[in-house]
Amino acid sequence: MNIQGYGPSISGIKTAQPMQSEQSASAQGGNFASLLKAYTEQVNHDVKTAAKSAEDLAVGKSSKSTAETLLAVQQASLSFQLMLGVRNKLVDAYHQISRMQA
Repeated sequence: MNIQGYGPSISGIKTAQPMQSEQSASAQGGNFASLLKAYTEQVNHDVKTAAKSAEDLAVGKSSKSTAETLLAVQQASLSFQLMLGVRNKLVDAYHQISRMQA
């Protein structure tokens, strides 16, 4: 499906790239705790960037379009929701393990 001719152009938006720490963690055999920490830091960075972008747009200091700002806010929201979903699954797994009889 080709959607090139529809809507405003958003060619300035970067595509999601794997986190540098994620690549190094998988290359070193992977440490789950360091991977979670790196992802949490990335989500925090996304949220701060989106908040700054929205604030700049609101006061008129932004060189970004409204669409780019909304995309940054949506990306931060989705990242945060994913992080909460992972946290909830980990908490559920912990509760299930703690209910097991030894």
